[in-house]
Amino acid sequence: MRRTACSGLLTLAIAAPVSPAGAETPTFAYTSSGSCVASPMGFNSKLEPVNAGVAWRTTFSAVGSADAKRNVTEVGQSVDSASFGVGPRMHLPAANAYEARFVFDSVGPAENGSFVLRTGTTSGTFTAGPNAGVTFTISGVDLKGWKGENGFSVYGSSGLPVIQTISLSNGAKFQRICTMQIVSTVPRQ
Repeated sequence: MRRTACSGLLTLAIAAPVSPAGAETPTFAYTSSGSCVASPMGFNSKLEPVNAGVAWRTTFSAVGSADAKRNVTEVGQSVDSASFGVGPRMHLPAANAYEARFVFDSVGPAENGSFVLRTGTTSGTFTAGPNAGVTFTISGVDLKGWKGENGFSVYGSSGLPVIQTISLSNGAKFQRICTMQIVSTVPRQ
């Protein structure tokens, strides 16, 4: 049985307050969670894994914070299923913990009052699990969201699939499609 060294990763998306151009963003904290289907061979036009026998599912949960310069620090954990579909299993079940960093931007509001949260490339390291010590990068995403009263904001992947490319320092590379939900709290000023 061949086993890939790929592991499910993180959410890496946040909800962010919007400030005028050039202004610093207030600091805030957030929680995120979601579920992904990961595929080392990518996805077809129907968003199905090219080879379901090597695809797997990942669920995750994370907490993070952003500073006034839009730098984000996140810690989280993910749990992977075994690969599914026909053929030999290429990915074994596992759990991992990680820490990561990235920069974000927020665009909006649109006519309907929504905002777009845009994350840059994420860099991080697995801190526990079978990939402990392995570093990774994750391509950025755009998430749609709304700002609520009392400093709460909610962003998510509803409406569009969130497809990311993951690269690990051990040579593994794969894509994932995720559903995500992120809730942030901006301290009252």
